Amino acid sequence: MLRNGWAAGSVFSRLRPLVVWLNQPAFALTGNVVRAFDIMNFVYVGVLGLLLSVLMERYGAPWSARAIAIACVGLSNGLRLPAYYPVLIDLGACVFITLAILLIVNGPRWAAALACVAAVLAREFAPAVIMFGVHRDLRHGARWRTIIATYVPASAVYIVLRVIVARISMTEGNSLRVFLGNLVLWQDPMWIGLFAYFSVTYIGGLTLVTAADVSGGWRLLREEHEWASFVLPITIAAALVGPDIWRYLVALTPAALAFYARSASQWTRRERIVLSITAVALTFWTQRPWEPMNLTRYFTEWFPYYAWRGTAPEDVPLTGLWPDWGIRFLVVGLSVVAVTVYTQRRGSALIST
Repeated sequence: MLRNGWAAGSVFSRLRPLVVWLNQPAFALTGNVVRAFDIMNFVYVGVLGLLLSVLMERYGAPWSARAIAIACVGLSNGLRLPAYYPVLIDLGACVFITLAILLIVNGPRWAAALACVAAVLAREFAPAVIMFGVHRDLRHGARWRTIIATYVPASAVYIVLRVIVARISMTEGNSLRVFLGNLVLWQDPMWIGLFAYFSVTYIGGLTLVTAADVSGGWRLLREEHEWASFVLPITIAAALVGPDIWRYLVALTPAALAFYARSASQWTRRERIVLSITAVALTFWTQRPWEPMNLTRYFTEWFPYYAWRGTAPEDVPLTGLWPDWGIRFLVVGLSVVAVTVYTQRRGSALIST
């Protein structure tokens, strides 16, 4: 698609062309697809870090908490994947989703409208951003005329693009039929275990600590319940799209860091130290950034359900999953319980006081 244009892309890449279009200048300069993606991925990393930091500041996180969060994001598999497999749109798409969320929360409305259009051109489940914005406007009592002017352009682009792609494509993309067919995955305990594991570790220990601080997350959800309109659709899509579980959960990064920021703004200095050390330690343990990636580790650590189902390359052994994944499930499960107990004891102490 980068070499031969939009029509040459697959059904999936035609539905999310923006990142490829933005990579065109780098490709024109280098003449090399991989190098063009590499260059632009460095740009996306820098922009994403800036946007996430601004978003966390908006939700009250002190600079030390923001630094820990950006470090965990940088060490996470979501940012390591483009280094191993550069020609993916995931990183750029996360930038535009985060930008749209940030502008909806704290930006001019015209910019939010444009960012929503960019988001739906960058990732197929970006309509969750539109749902977030509409829900937020309804909570604030915005006029329907204002809501329509802000979000209908992005909605129209999303629908029209899909109609065009459906007419010219010979293969089926991610459709309702595919999602319903994947419901069978939830009959497999291994799938359930992997989905639960990646749901709390897709940004390493940061998401684990954030998920375990139930009271902190509940406070933000009560104040801004539109976050549910963003989180639930993407979580459902990740639960039904197939074995690439955490690749889709990474789109929840702005939500995860907003909830983390609100929780961190309520922590005492001691709690911030304890939970920051926990988040970093678990990030190193779950993401293992010091280990070089290869094909076997790609299918046994990053996307293990392929190996479990026997659909990974033949030289990837099923035995590579054990005992490593048993230990992972145990350590992460115990960590969730321990952090939950720690944060809830703190909450109980505040209530008593």
